[in-house]
Amino acid sequence: MVGGAERVISEKANYLSDKGHQVMLVSYEQGQHILPYQLHSKVQYKDLNCRFFTLSKYSLPLRLFHFFLLKKQFKTSLRNTVVDYSPDVVVLASDWQFLIDSVLAIAGKVPVIAEFHNAYDFITKKIGNMDNGIKDWLTRCYYKYSLRHFKRCAHLVVLTENDAKHWRMHSSHVSIIPNPLTNYPEVIDDVPKEFGRIICVGRLNAQKRIDRLIAAFSMIAEKYPEWHVDVFGEGDEKSSLLRQISNCHLEKRIILHAPTKTIYEEYKKSQFLVLSSAYEGFGLVLIEAMACGLPCVSFDCPSGPSEIVENGVSGLLAKEGDVIDLSSKIEWMITHETERNAMAMKSRIAALAYLPSTIMQEWESLYESVVQCQ
Repeated sequence: MVGGAERVISEKANYLSDKGHQVMLVSYEQGQHILPYQLHSKVQYKDLNCRFFTLSKYSLPLRLFHFFLLKKQFKTSLRNTVVDYSPDVVVLASDWQFLIDSVLAIAGKVPVIAEFHNAYDFITKKIGNMDNGIKDWLTRCYYKYSLRHFKRCAHLVVLTENDAKHWRMHSSHVSIIPNPLTNYPEVIDDVPKEFGRIICVGRLNAQKRIDRLIAAFSMIAEKYPEWHVDVFGEGDEKSSLLRQISNCHLEKRIILHAPTKTIYEEYKKSQFLVLSSAYEGFGLVLIEAMACGLPCVSFDCPSGPSEIVENGVSGLLAKEGDVIDLSSKIEWMITHETERNAMAMKSRIAALAYLPSTIMQEWESLYESVVQCQ
């Protein structure tokens, strides 16, 4: 499944190009793979072919050796690109922030904007798929070393106020620009609602904690036999999640579906959405569901849900990581149809704040202001 960051970056490049700006999109390990989203014909694109993801196959000493080889290759390729293109501003639109020192060195006097699509604690490796091994300790050290470079950026852009508070420790130039909606359906009742349907959308990985959703629903499943959960996503935890579903005897009540390009149609069919993540950079699925008139039940995890879902108004927030509380909130949503429908209307109105026309103008204004300040 392609993440929200790729979509937002592509849409931003297309918007700016359509407005008459010259835009070059540079990736570094896309290779010959097809881009996940179509680019405007005027957007220039280049891949540097520096495949950092291949490092995982090496032992630690060889991994370090090949890392520095790839970083040298990255710097050479990016330097040639910057010289040829002569940009007015360089945007580091990646959560691989260990490249910040190289980008700043190459950019020279050209202003650099760093934008973040994940939570501060994840980027700094305080949360995520990290254990206490020597490799992860070295990774944390390197990311901590990288943080000192961000004060040299012309601007930092984050998705939430919670993250902004953290990044203001590293820079006095921090802006909050949330992710925009993919679209805002003009009509939401063109697809019949499916009674008893709960939807969950996200990768089947450690971050999304679908296992907690399964555990929460299993606590109340017998009481509400007409209700079921449809999960849309792929990931490395699919097998373990299927085993958990089987152990709970919920094979016909919790269904794992492949990702779909018509996810908005799936939102429209549902009664409400559940987000059970351990952490989020933003929580794009929340505003997508809200745009389709769905109230949301979410963990109050760092760092986006509480800034998107107004508790008791457009949805319900469960205590971070508390499966029993999540189960209770799901049950409340099941048993309060009138209130659920009222929340649905308020959710759709709240989603208007994330229209692309509004969010993209904020980006354009930021870029222009940074360039003018130089």
